[in-house]
Amino acid sequence: VDSPSVVRIIDFGVHEGLLCLVMDLVEGESLELALRAGPFAVPRALSVLEQLARGLVVIHAQGIVHRDLKPENVFLVPVGDNPDFVKVLDFGVAKLRDTKDDKGTLTQAGSIFGTPRYMSPEQCSAQPVDGRSDLYALGVILYEMLTGAPPFMTDQPLQLLLAHVNEAPVPPSLATDKQAIPEEVEAL
Repeated sequence: VDSPSVVRIIDFGVHEGLLCLVMDLVEGESLELALRAGPFAVPRALSVLEQLARGLVVIHAQGIVHRDLKPENVFLVPVGDNPDFVKVLDFGVAKLRDTKDDKGTLTQAGSIFGTPRYMSPEQCSAQPVDGRSDLYALGVILYEMLTGAPPFMTDQPLQLLLAHVNEAPVPPSLATDKQAIPEEVEAL
């Protein structure tokens, strides 16, 4: 994958019996850490969103579905005048699109791929996934950047999975009193 918004994977293989990926060293802070300071102003959130979307375009064009897009897997790197240059990281559970015998988000042993707080309804219900699942996660990340919290909050993974499948989130403008959310951003 060749995109300024995606960490470069240099090599992969097995080292001392462990599967590994060799990637560029990225120095900055995770989006998750940056969000601990509170919600982002709308322009900042939209800038991060745009860069993430551009990275996903390239990833998806290569037939790759990330499947674990979340603030911990997004780094903000200072580059020139931009303190929030985005790098998408962690392709540990990524998959190539259109693989045979794909069972969606579950392995034969029943393990879930992804982080329940950011998983698409398809992932949550063991349906086949494609790039739209990553876009759903991108929407959850935008919601969190604007409001300071993801749309569904519980410590129970099963409840999170069910919420993504069965519930509509509270609109971002009603989920925060820290800033006004423009109608266009609300619709997005």
